Amino acid sequence: MELLLRVLGAVLGGGGHGPEAGRRGPGLRRRAAERRAANDGVYGDGGSEAKDLAELAVALCGAVTGACGLLLARQGEAGHPPPTWTVVLAAPLCASLVLVGAGGLLRWWCGGRFLRGVLLPHPLVKLECAAAGALFGGAVLLATGPAAERQWGALSLGGHAWLLVASIRALSVVSRRAAREKREEKRDKTGDVEGAEG
Repeated sequence: MELLLRVLGAVLGGGGHGPEAGRRGPGLRRRAAERRAANDGVYGDGGSEAKDLAELAVALCGAVTGACGLLLARQGEAGHPPPTWTVVLAAPLCASLVLVGAGGLLRWWCGGRFLRGVLLPHPLVKLECAAAGALFGGAVLLATGPAAERQWGALSLGGHAWLLVASIRALSVVSRRAAREKREEKRDKTGDVEGAEG
């Protein structure tokens, strides 16, 4: 166990356990708190960076939802539906873990102000919850009763569609951020040239 903690401390750059832990620099918790405070200032105001991050987080959760729904449906479509107990237990548990895990990670990374003020009021969050409910609810309904391969195929199509839509949303956010960064970089360069001439 001590070896594992030392390896983690070395990988994470200090703040581990042991007698020399204080000499290696600030601890992981302190660095995380400093980063969270800085990110809270960047993302907590609801500006374009915060909206992009919120949309990207929802899109990534949507991709996970679509992929999970697709995996469940493909088994049934192939004629081997997952066991009822697996779907009834796994679907709500996985959906809850994804939502709670993503919320906890975003709160840890960006601060509570971003989570409460920017992400949760975002209109795509409600849409994502409805899609997750439809995909996982459909999987539970199909697993608990007699279902034809055609019905599993429809659920598989829904998983494919949601995965595709979420991926397109994520790519559009990434390309929008890259274009904004290029514009800001170009504006900085033209400002530096004008300042050198003046």
